[in-house]
Amino acid sequence: MGVLLFFDVSGGELIVILLFVLLFFGAKGIPDIARTAGRTMRQLRDATDDVQREIRKGANEVRREVEAQQRAFEVRPAEGSTPQQPAVPPPPPPAVEPPSAPPAGH
Repeated sequence: MGVLLFFDVSGGELIVILLFVLLFFGAKGIPDIARTAGRTMRQLRDATDDVQREIRKGANEVRREVEAQQRAFEVRPAEGSTPQQPAVPPPPPPAVEPPSAPPAGH
């Protein structure tokens, strides 16, 4: 069993493919093919980096907007002042029962 290299292509199959490329394009054409492949890979990597950068930029903008909304809804005391407690009415006084009268007949 051969060594698995790329997309289920073994080492022997890879050598046959490389020989075919050499015969088809010639020794002078292979550097041009390699150069073109390198440029294509570079452009693909640059495009991928640009997309990732745009996604991060959009995520950062959304994060800043959410944080701004959170800050707008937070109530913070001004610097140097003491935080005030919300105005809560005092509890009602306890109900006082009138004293009970002694039973009649005693």
